[in-house]
Amino acid sequence: MLMLVGSATAQDQVQYNHYIANQGVLNPAYNGTRDVISGLTLHRSQWLGMDDSPMSQAINVHGPIEDTNLGVGVVLENDRIGFTNSFNFMAAGSYKLEMGRRKFLSLGLQVGVTSNVYDGTKAITDDYGDPMFMRKESILGFNFGVGAYYYAENYFAGFSIPRFFSPSFDEAQENDGDFKNTVSFENMHTYWYGGYIFDWGEVKVKPTALIRAVVGAPLTFDVSGNVLLSERLWLGAGYRSISEVVFLTEYIINRQWSVRYSFDYSLSPLNKFGQYGSHEIGLQFDFSFNKRAGMRSIRYF
Repeated sequence: MLMLVGSATAQDQVQYNHYIANQGVLNPAYNGTRDVISGLTLHRSQWLGMDDSPMSQAINVHGPIEDTNLGVGVVLENDRIGFTNSFNFMAAGSYKLEMGRRKFLSLGLQVGVTSNVYDGTKAITDDYGDPMFMRKESILGFNFGVGAYYYAENYFAGFSIPRFFSPSFDEAQENDGDFKNTVSFENMHTYWYGGYIFDWGEVKVKPTALIRAVVGAPLTFDVSGNVLLSERLWLGAGYRSISEVVFLTEYIINRQWSVRYSFDYSLSPLNKFGQYGSHEIGLQFDFSFNKRAGMRSIRYF
């Protein structure tokens, strides 16, 4: 077995199809840049048809501080996979610098806590008495993340490390049950992404890309293209380098509300188990105390 198994990799942080629409969850620097109070709630069910497949939820609310260059936000993220459940609560702050006419650079920091719960009692085993599957554990630790976000009227680019720490049950056991915060480079996720908006006849086109880097794991990327029809309906498709195709849609109800849905399907042998694909749905609102909120500039990202 030692000769056959050289390495193993697994999903550690949630991957989103609508990563551009979910930037407040992905990047603390995005919080406050929409110039209104913006909220997002989403749910993702991954690899349906597989027992104990990943299921994730997230909430992000953020906005600017009036008459300043500061923005604030809150991110709540819950991720369940197998016998493990992870929860993150992060408070984000950003500072916006004007780099030119309608060009801005936002720098962000978020701090909070990460909670991991492991319940081995849910396992069905052949041999009774294995201590690994007779216990339930939980650990709670401090966490923080950083990010940068550059944007103009028709393009944007971002970089982020949402969380530096990854609380580990093995580490807690080594320290007699006490978890100590240490930077875990092998679990640190780094994101680089960007996109552009341009007119193509009577429609708007938005190509985007995201690169996800994790030490010790293959570099992965997402590419997608979306088309806006009649200023109401976004339709798009994408590809994830771990052999998944993605179909994207968003309907703009009005200037305050938008609803999103996406479906991704694995092209690898994984589709024999998660045969019903992955589904993601989200709802976003934008609110302003300005009585003439409708006069603000439209943002497509």
